Amino acid sequence: MRYVSLFVLLFVTSNVMAQIIEDKEPAILEVHYMKTSVADTLENRSYTDPITLRVGKTSAMFYPPKRMWVDSLLQTNFELHEKLHREMNPPGQIEYKPLGGMECEYLFRNINDGETMVYRKMGGEAYSYTEPTEMPVWQIQSETKELLGYSCQLATCDFRGRTWCAWFSTDIPINEGPWKLFGLPGLVLEAWDSKKHYAYKAVGLYTKNLLPVGIRLYNISGKPYKLKSRQAYLQKMYKEYIQGDFAFKMSALHGNGSQKAPYVSQYDYQERDYPHK
Repeated sequence: MRYVSLFVLLFVTSNVMAQIIEDKEPAILEVHYMKTSVADTLENRSYTDPITLRVGKTSAMFYPPKRMWVDSLLQTNFELHEKLHREMNPPGQIEYKPLGGMECEYLFRNINDGETMVYRKMGGEAYSYTEPTEMPVWQIQSETKELLGYSCQLATCDFRGRTWCAWFSTDIPINEGPWKLFGLPGLVLEAWDSKKHYAYKAVGLYTKNLLPVGIRLYNISGKPYKLKSRQAYLQKMYKEYIQGDFAFKMSALHGNGSQKAPYVSQYDYQERDYPHK
């Protein structure tokens, strides 16, 4: 209970103190989702983290709030970060648990310019790429159901190597959704891929006292390295997380070298059109 209270306090503080990379405009809507990802398709191991969509009139951002908190904590109170990290990863624990959760990717979409920027830290370094925004081609189905008190309709699409299903609501006439799953005539409240490796479910919608739309984070290593393309970014992740031993090295850095890395070769990313060799 003490740890939870401390987390809440530091998270609120980080939203005030976090370095602003870019503030685009005031937000008109914030949606809190829970994202579930399968980390090992053979052992069927999964993890669930909170993740947030913040929408303005001409832009949207999608980010992991726990990672944002940890990034700011690293900059403002490194000793406390190390203390909390060791409490979460005591000696002898089999599996390494990142203090900020498993989600660590930030996405910013400039609607007017038709560009999407993605930012992520890998192996202690920060990387980013910018791509032309690609909207999934949706097929709206006849099925309906209610989510969070809103009437929703089902839609499906094939997008970058996966088939996705989504429940969207025209009661909320904003054509946004989690991650890159946008472009429907209403907000996406739930989405999952056909293999059930990834799933998003909205747990709250907010319209008051919102922070601006913009990437708010700390980057200890300085400016991120800009990669030439999305493919180069995906290949970097593949080599770092799947072929490499990133989690093992990070746990060893913090004095827990015997811990098992949660990233394994049976893991596939949301966008499957990356070089697998």
